Amino acid sequence: LEQKENNFLGAIHLQEKVSGIAFVDISTGEFYLAEGGLEYIDKLMQNFKPAEMVIQRNMMGTFRENFGEKILLTPFDDWVFTSDYAEPLLTNHFQTNSLKGFGVENLPNGIIAAGAALHYLNETQKHKTQHINKLNRIEEELYVWLDRFTVRNLELVHSSNENAITLLDILDQTLSPMGARLLKKWVLMPLKEKVLIDERLDVVQFLIENNGLRNDMANLTKGIGDLERMGSKIATGKVNPRELLQLAKSLRIIQKLQQLCQKQAQKSLQKMGEQLNPCLSICERIEKE
Repeated sequence: LEQKENNFLGAIHLQEKVSGIAFVDISTGEFYLAEGGLEYIDKLMQNFKPAEMVIQRNMMGTFRENFGEKILLTPFDDWVFTSDYAEPLLTNHFQTNSLKGFGVENLPNGIIAAGAALHYLNETQKHKTQHINKLNRIEEELYVWLDRFTVRNLELVHSSNENAITLLDILDQTLSPMGARLLKKWVLMPLKEKVLIDERLDVVQFLIENNGLRNDMANLTKGIGDLERMGSKIATGKVNPRELLQLAKSLRIIQKLQQLCQKQAQKSLQKMGEQLNPCLSICERIEKE
């Protein structure tokens, strides 16, 4: 796998007006769903770039008419694409009574697409999907959605010209694979709510003005492994002893980052510190054994 790239599987439930779509990356545990018209669905596929799409068998022709021939399609029968099958599959997986806690209960076609994606993973991964523990709603109103022509013509992340430098090439000074993947999402999904934009800019400005803090955080971040992909290796039983020790080391660094953020006067950094979880009991168990 390319360290700086996600490897998304997509699933789509095509309908006449409002279709559902889901994206899951088993290597990081990320799981998203959304609903919308075909134009919006196309924009999402340009941003998430799924390598493969799960689709209803009788909708393959419709998909290719609207989205082209380039994406590999994996078809399933109609019964996989029903709410009666999808909802119990998802609630059983997440060990919940409903999907309300994820804020997706009003997206029936998105839920069906997410169920189809999980069905495919269960078929191919033999239920080694425990690390996929959250379902995220893609909120259309939060982002500027870029169509394929905008992404291509502005050369945001790829270019058709040989040896060309894209915007992402210039911006990507990240120190971890997780940061690189996050930055790519930010480039392709620009925020449009002023409050959220200002919050992000305030943190940047604070770190520019506090050079020592920025260097301390950068030096700590360099030592953190790819925790998202490490989690998937643990879930699938493919992790080795060296990677477990790297996990413990990374969790200790996260503890230091948490303390560093919580000491600052900047509210957004404090909030980030509160959201960090160094999982100390896991760390201590690895170190002990």
